[in-house]
Amino acid sequence: MRIIGTNFMGHDSALFFIDTQKREIFAMSTERVTRIKHDSKDVSLILEKYRFENVDYVCQGYGNFEEKVRSDLGAEKVAALIQKKAYCDLIQPKYIADLFPDAKTKYLAYLNAFIKHPMKTLKDLDRIKPDFKERFVEEHRGKSDREIVEGYMREVFESHGVSPKAIEFYDHHLSHAAGAYFFSPFAYAKRCISLTLDGWGDGYFGKAFIFDGNTYELIARSPIREVDHEGIDINPTHDLTSIGILYGNFTEALGLRRYSDEGKVEALAAFGKRDEKMYREMMDATIISADGMDYDPAAIKPYYDRKFLAAKVEEVGKENFSATIQSYLEDAVVEYLRLLGERYEDIDTLCLSGGVAANIIMNLNIYERTKFKKLYIFPPMGDEGVAVGAALLKALEIGEDISWVNEYYMPYFGNRLTKEEIEKSIELFSDRVETKYIGDEWYLEAAQSVAEKRIVAVVHGRMEFGPRALGNRSILANPTDPQIKDRINLTVKRRPKYQPFCPSILEEERERLFESSFPHKHMAIGFRVKKEYHDKIPSAIHVDGTARPQFVEEADNPNYYKLLKRVKELTGFGVVINTSFNLHGRTIVHTAEDALLDFIDCNIDELYIEGYRVKRR
Repeated sequence: MRIIGTNFMGHDSALFFIDTQKREIFAMSTERVTRIKHDSKDVSLILEKYRFENVDYVCQGYGNFEEKVRSDLGAEKVAALIQKKAYCDLIQPKYIADLFPDAKTKYLAYLNAFIKHPMKTLKDLDRIKPDFKERFVEEHRGKSDREIVEGYMREVFESHGVSPKAIEFYDHHLSHAAGAYFFSPFAYAKRCISLTLDGWGDGYFGKAFIFDGNTYELIARSPIREVDHEGIDINPTHDLTSIGILYGNFTEALGLRRYSDEGKVEALAAFGKRDEKMYREMMDATIISADGMDYDPAAIKPYYDRKFLAAKVEEVGKENFSATIQSYLEDAVVEYLRLLGERYEDIDTLCLSGGVAANIIMNLNIYERTKFKKLYIFPPMGDEGVAVGAALLKALEIGEDISWVNEYYMPYFGNRLTKEEIEKSIELFSDRVETKYIGDEWYLEAAQSVAEKRIVAVVHGRMEFGPRALGNRSILANPTDPQIKDRINLTVKRRPKYQPFCPSILEEERERLFESSFPHKHMAIGFRVKKEYHDKIPSAIHVDGTARPQFVEEADNPNYYKLLKRVKELTGFGVVINTSFNLHGRTIVHTAEDALLDFIDCNIDELYIEGYRVKRR
């Protein structure tokens, strides 16, 4: 059976393909193709680039069209998507900053589009008019939200050669939870709680399920509620009570991007101390039980007021402001899991998914402060992950065997670069780079360069699915160099210097370096580094004494494992800094041309791309 699961449109749109007979998987996020971070356009550009034949079903990881506070999917959402696609067709953004051009640049883009494609440009211009949404809704009056969404999805898929028997819709949080459970090491082994937490989806910001083999049971729900707008400055699109939205409110108050820069708040929190008054007010407004999390909308209302939060930033400082929301998140979730653990005392395994599960220090608190020591965080924890769960739920529903999927425990589900593509891109930039093919043992030379404190980018094998680079699209550096972290932040990634870097570490080094840990492979949880190593690998350790590791064994990624083994021979530590191969504001490189362009545009010393070594001329 050939099934496509999708987060068709909206934040982190993505596609997941599974062939249950051939036991094959492919997955791609829209952002990797467009290079617009967290792109909300639909998956048509993925369908343009990759062909999917004889697909039986398409499954969407949103699907509750009845029980909801406001429409996640419907006529207005489709109209907004059509408008965004028309706007992007006209201005042709390369990166997220290009989505907001000045008036002159926008006018020239429109003129250029008209010269190239006059009829299409006129159609696109009509679609970006302010009244388009109203006209679209009126045109589809009388149709249900499901009919409108399904009709548009079918139109897009069929225009790219995909004609499924049916388009199915699955609950958002069940899709998150199913993907996490079936890819976890606990699948089919024992009963497991799969917990989701995010901004919102299908009327809730979180749910908890018990999975036991192919069966599951909903055990807790965390509903969203609307916050009263009267008397406060509130963003009407983010006025729902939710632990994810609340964290996003603090993110925006710091001048950062919601749904993108929450990791910066988490990093900055380590430099501050929580404000007790704010912390207590938020905790008092939160209703926590084993049945779920909830909020008193009136009590939490001040923390949706942009003027109030801006004043608090000024009053307590950015570091303490960040520490307050981080401490609240950790304590609220730990208390929720404590109560769940008491109710289901026979279950000690936990899967986490949803955007909130990207919070590495929250996950460490769960590991240290709850009974759930057998912990798995789904690598594509954001909304790209619902594409996975929706496909697996359909396969389960029609009796397909999916017991094998967790053999793909490393999420290398994306594209692999071809020799032809690489050589074509090298030729394109031949006036700026010099290249040598060094063959299958490229990792030996890359390891030597890392040991000698050069910054190295590597591209090999299949691209990772999810936000973390796990050695196949990575920038690597030597953590024993105390200056290298600032150098990468300021001259390569061009991001705030307080942000930490995750290390890749040989599994055999884990117990030597960390106080308490488990063989985690996906950089989704922090562990505390033993104090005697703080000055030995300083650039891999955050100010709070934690590192966010990927523990590597040979079966995970043979070439990357060999690189780490060689680094250990040369430096005494099987550890490298590993950050995603992209510049700040761009997404992880997708094509060979992306890789060459990002290499040229920053201060990476060398690029190793499928056996080719690339340096600047």
